[in-house]
Amino acid sequence: MKSEDIINIAILAEEPIGWGSGKHYFPLILDGYQWMVDDKKYRFSTTYIYDRDIIEGKLKVSDYKVLLVPGGGVGDGESIVKGFTFLPSVKKWKKQIKRYIESGGSYVGICGGTALLTGLNTGRDKKPTTFLERLYAKSGIDVTSVDSYYEHLAFPLFYPFQKKYPEYIGATGYVFSFAPGITIDGTYIHTGGIPVDFRISKDNPIFRDYKGDTIRMRWWGGPGLVLPSQLEREIKTIAWYPDIDISRNPKTAIKAWRYTGGIIGLIKSLFESASLIKKTGESLSELLLYTYYLAKPWEKADRNIILNFSGKPSMTMEVYPNKNKGRILLCAAHPEYMIWWNGFIEEMKETGDNCLAEGFHRWHDITPLSKSAVEEITYTWWVVRRIVAWAAKIPDEHMPPIEKWRYDEDRAKKLYENIFWDGSLRNQMKNI
Repeated sequence: MKSEDIINIAILAEEPIGWGSGKHYFPLILDGYQWMVDDKKYRFSTTYIYDRDIIEGKLKVSDYKVLLVPGGGVGDGESIVKGFTFLPSVKKWKKQIKRYIESGGSYVGICGGTALLTGLNTGRDKKPTTFLERLYAKSGIDVTSVDSYYEHLAFPLFYPFQKKYPEYIGATGYVFSFAPGITIDGTYIHTGGIPVDFRISKDNPIFRDYKGDTIRMRWWGGPGLVLPSQLEREIKTIAWYPDIDISRNPKTAIKAWRYTGGIIGLIKSLFESASLIKKTGESLSELLLYTYYLAKPWEKADRNIILNFSGKPSMTMEVYPNKNKGRILLCAAHPEYMIWWNGFIEEMKETGDNCLAEGFHRWHDITPLSKSAVEEITYTWWVVRRIVAWAAKIPDEHMPPIEKWRYDEDRAKKLYENIFWDGSLRNQMKNI
């Protein structure tokens, strides 16, 4: 007799500072996906959940086996907002998340979703110094023994010491600053970040039957991870950054840029943003974000952004140490996003009119994409399914298969504006 196990997943969908995210990828990858093992059928079911729902106590183990927190405007946006620990709403939100995990619920953090859960490690004997570092350090929830590692982290544009130390914006230099990349056959695609070949471990159900010692996943500003020197609970590293730091690799190194427009540049970009919003009919809620993207000019510095992630953990599995054994899966990469092959990053030319919206760096000579870019878009979707299945406490031998995506034109078209650049500034800013 066949049985069915429905795996209910809550996807945090709050974007508290107006910055968009890839949250819409996860229902496409997970919702309705099913697989069979012997006479057992498993099926994922996803639901968006928001901060208000969590504060009101609607995140319950009886309703959801997993809380999945995407990166970008969700995970990183929440890392900023939840750094204001004096707010009663923040305290209550964190208390509810902790209670959920203590009750046996599981947490999957992707990129910024990893930074949100963890404390911040800025290196030996160095304390968080910038405003952004302090917020990330305070946003952590007291449920994990893992820390995020950023040696330096600051807002591009608003970092007050960028004149002397523009490189100290750290990983955010890789987040907000890419112009659309170009394939060898002339196709323009959105290529923020880097496809990274992460070294993997096979002593876990996620990668046990994967053929290969590395896996290519998209990195877009996620942290390195730091484990405690003495483990007091079950924690396992299952992926690491390459031994050659991605910021020191000649093909993926980038220069730091500094904002030189001052207050006048911000005022001009405010009016430009208002005009663009009026023209496109978008919400006024985009005004501040677009002002940030369009502020100009910027100038290229003579120093590279340095990450110092070489050899650091990038994915960990952790079990909460109580009888309910909630699980925590932290992933600094973006297995939901497309990857690509070959190419290199080149700096844009200084024009006196450079801004974040138009990008400071561009990928060149990318290998031509497969038909409809299906291979590249879905390359690591099976990883998303497996990390969620593991978090949901599915037996190790019952993991979803490593399989290519069954092409679905309707679902694919929903992602094309995130993949192919249509030549407009609006489309570019929507994919920062």
